[in-house]
Amino acid sequence: MSTFPRIVVPLGDPAGIGTEVVLKALASPEIAQIGALTLVGTRSLLRQTYQHLQQQQPNLALADPDHWPLLDVGLAPEVEAQICLGQGNAASGLASFRYLETAIEATLAGQFDGIVTAPIAKAAWQAAGYSYPGQTELLAERAGVERFGMLFVARSPYTGWVLRTLLATTHIPLRQVPDTLTPELMTRKLTLLIECLHQDFGIARPRIAIAGLNPHSGEAGQLGKEEQNCLYPWLQAMQTEFKGVELVGLVPPDTLWVAPGRAWYGDRPVVTYDAYLALYHDQGLVPLKLLAFDQAVNTTIGLPFVRTSPDHGTAFDIAGLGIANESSFKAAIAVASTLCQQRQKQSEMIRLA
Repeated sequence: MSTFPRIVVPLGDPAGIGTEVVLKALASPEIAQIGALTLVGTRSLLRQTYQHLQQQQPNLALADPDHWPLLDVGLAPEVEAQICLGQGNAASGLASFRYLETAIEATLAGQFDGIVTAPIAKAAWQAAGYSYPGQTELLAERAGVERFGMLFVARSPYTGWVLRTLLATTHIPLRQVPDTLTPELMTRKLTLLIECLHQDFGIARPRIAIAGLNPHSGEAGQLGKEEQNCLYPWLQAMQTEFKGVELVGLVPPDTLWVAPGRAWYGDRPVVTYDAYLALYHDQGLVPLKLLAFDQAVNTTIGLPFVRTSPDHGTAFDIAGLGIANESSFKAAIAVASTLCQQRQKQSEMIRLA
C-alpha cells in the first residue's frame, strides 16, 4: 500500500494570493515532506509572482517554483498580458478555471489521489463566462456526482480537538433556506456526512449534533414552524434509520457552538461531537471562522477523490505584498494527505477482506 499521497495543487486566481500562500507553504519543511506535490499554473506567471515577492520582501521564506513539478497551462499572450496582481478580471478568471480543469482531468485519469485548490474569485469566473457558483460545483460536475457537500475541518492548536462542520445549504440567499431544507436534501447531506466520517476519518460510530433553524429551534412553534412541521419528524426518521449513529438535535443555534468553543481553547471538560450539521452558510461558518480562521480547511465530500482548500478567498487587496498568511493552506495540504492515506487504508482493508 502506498502511503505517500500524490497531490495536485492548482494555483487559483493568479491575480490573488494563491501563488504566495502556496510558495510559502511549500517552503515549510513539514509540508515539503508530506506527499508528492505537483503544481498547476502558468510557468511565466508563477515565476513572475515569485520574483515580485522576492523583491518586495527579500527575507521572505518562499519555495523556488523551479524545484517543484508543474503542469504548465499555457495562456494566449493577450490573456496573460491582462493579468496583474491585485486585479481580478476575466483573464485571471479564465486562467484559474483552466488550472482547475487541468487538475481535475489529471486526477480522474489516475495521476493524483487528491486536489488542494488555491482560492478563485467567483466574479472573475463569471466575467470569463463560467457560471458555476464555485470550484465545488465544477469538481462535482466533472466527477459525475450529484451527492456532494462542503465539510469544514479545523484542528485546535491549543488542544488538538478537531471541529468538523457540514453545511446543509451553501451559497444561496437566506430567504431561500427554509424552502430548500427539504427532508430529501437533509437526508442526502446527513448520509454523506456519515459516509465521510466512516471512510475519511475512520469513525465507526459517529456522534453528530444537528442545528435548529430558528431561534431556540422554533420555541415549540412560537418562533417558526419549520422545526415542528419538517425538521423534527425528519430527525426522528433518521434516528430510526441510522441505528449505529448518535444524532442529537435540534440544538438551538445560539448554544450549539458553546461546547466547541470551550473544547477549542481547553477551558474545561465539555461534551462534544464528531461533527456538526449546520443548516445554512453563516450559521456554520461564522463560529468556525471566529475560532479557526487560519486553521480551517474546506473539504468537498462525496467526490471519488480527496479535495481540500483553505478557508479564505483571493484577498486581492493584499496580493503581491508578501503578507498573506499561509496557515490555512498548510492545513489544507496536511488534511488532504491524511484523508488520502485514510482512503488508501480503507481500500486496502476492503481488498484483503
